[in-house]
Amino acid sequence: MAKQGDLPQGSWLLAEELLEWGDSAFVDELRRISDADKLGAFAAKWLADTRPASRRLLLEYLGRPLNAFRHEALVKRLFKLAEKAADDQIMGRMLVACDRAVRRIRRKQTRFDWNTRESWVEETIVTPRHSTLPKDPRAFVFRNPRTGERIAAPTAEKHDNLRLFSIHTRNYLRRRAWRYFRHLGKQQPDRYLRAVAELLALYTDADVADGLALLDKWGLVQILFRHSPAIIPSGSGWKLANGHTLAELAAAASFADVWKTSPVPLLALLKTARCRPVRQWTLQMLRTHHPSALGSLPLGELIALIGHEDAEVAELAIAGLRNSPSLGLLTIEQWLALLEAVNPQALEPLCELVVQRLDGGAVSFGQAVKLSASRPLPVARLGLSWLKTKQPASEAECRQLLSLAEAEAEPVRGEAIRWLREVLGASPHFEAGWILELLDSRHDDVRREAWGWFLAESRASGDVSLWQKLLESPYDDVRLPLVEYLEAGTRHRELATLDRSQFDPALVRFLWAAVLLNIHRGGRAKPRVVGQIVNRLARQPAEASQLLPILSVALRSIRGPEFRAGLAGVVQLLDRAPELASAVRLAFPELALN
Repeated sequence: MAKQGDLPQGSWLLAEELLEWGDSAFVDELRRISDADKLGAFAAKWLADTRPASRRLLLEYLGRPLNAFRHEALVKRLFKLAEKAADDQIMGRMLVACDRAVRRIRRKQTRFDWNTRESWVEETIVTPRHSTLPKDPRAFVFRNPRTGERIAAPTAEKHDNLRLFSIHTRNYLRRRAWRYFRHLGKQQPDRYLRAVAELLALYTDADVADGLALLDKWGLVQILFRHSPAIIPSGSGWKLANGHTLAELAAAASFADVWKTSPVPLLALLKTARCRPVRQWTLQMLRTHHPSALGSLPLGELIALIGHEDAEVAELAIAGLRNSPSLGLLTIEQWLALLEAVNPQALEPLCELVVQRLDGGAVSFGQAVKLSASRPLPVARLGLSWLKTKQPASEAECRQLLSLAEAEAEPVRGEAIRWLREVLGASPHFEAGWILELLDSRHDDVRREAWGWFLAESRASGDVSLWQKLLESPYDDVRLPLVEYLEAGTRHRELATLDRSQFDPALVRFLWAAVLLNIHRGGRAKPRVVGQIVNRLARQPAEASQLLPILSVALRSIRGPEFRAGLAGVVQLLDRAPELASAVRLAFPELALN
């Protein structure tokens, strides 16, 4: 067996220096010390140390899991001394720590009926065995069977199921900790409210990861749901009453009449609670016993609660804001800031309140555009409704509207672009290049609407320079239609007078290559591209060295329609321009040409 000295040990001298400095490393160093006698004697000195830094370290120590070797004496003496000194804060930490130290599990068990010869599986709730941390750290030291080398297993801090004290002692400690607060509630209700509100804020969502974990929190359930008919106490913890479910669990607090006396502890808990069941309970208590309490909060605190991560808290804060006497003091900027800060799930009631209390005419043109382009749907709808009541008065405001091309709320974006098309088209500041900005949008619905606008708007479709810029578009839904619209014999009247000879040949070749190289789309456009290339070569044989490699993409395709279109194109080319036969043979040596 390995000696205790084989494991890393904390240093008392270093721990004392760290405590004197108020260094947070003190807690880690103290947890490495396993001298039970010194630890037990240290409890009274530590609790009597009134320095803020020492108190902070004590609270941090009690916030850690109860799984440091040989710390039973320190924890027990701190418990008894705090109880004797009526230290509500330390006893609250003790209740939470003991609640976290007991964790039951679900286990399936097979049953057999000898009379009917039938078996079935039942799910039972049990306390796992061997969950007690060994008092001797040497229990975690082993020898390598091959080399004889001592091996230290992972420390107990990595064993979530191991805790100080036996399971019976842990159950006793948490019952005793709750008894302290029960006596406090009977004898000094004001102290009880303050102390319990503080300890409830210590529980986290990790402590109640599921329903069983909630029922394992003896003290927490005593405080919140003691008189609920859905649960009953047992020796190992709480359990559901027959015929009831956790969904029926509602606020049924111990000392409920005490909580009715003042909303202040509940309001403080609403802001600090980190555990959903605690927040749900607080909301129920406020709605039932103090329905108008939130309205009396300062405006700044209400605004902070509206941005709470819990949607129900945010909705309750909005209801409080609706009844707040300070509501009329909110500026337009503050209203708009609320729309950005609120929990997304609580946006609907806030938008309703904004519509009731805020005049849309006071919202600036730029603010309305910004809201219309925002991601949350209720905010985007509100912004667009305000925006439709305004008209851009300058070129700068017209350009502001172009930002709607990147509007993030898809159900609103299409409506916004259609309205934008109508407004900008009638504006005296209209510029055809604005349509190209919409065609560069990353959203296909915007590009689709902009393409229709481009073709219908003669000030844009008749501008050759704009068509040339479109040739560089990276989007298939722009490039593929271009192939058809640039046909010399196009049937589209909008382009009948368009002089295609002014197009940059390099950009046209770029378009053709992009379409033929597209492996996902363009099946209908590729034969058309082949025909355009053949027509171009028939008119400009000197461009064979540039165009034949592009044509080869179709001819060498493994897809039948593209290959056949390419082959037919080569035959047509040789028929129309026989002088290119030698160039075709060099470009396509695999073809047997007569």
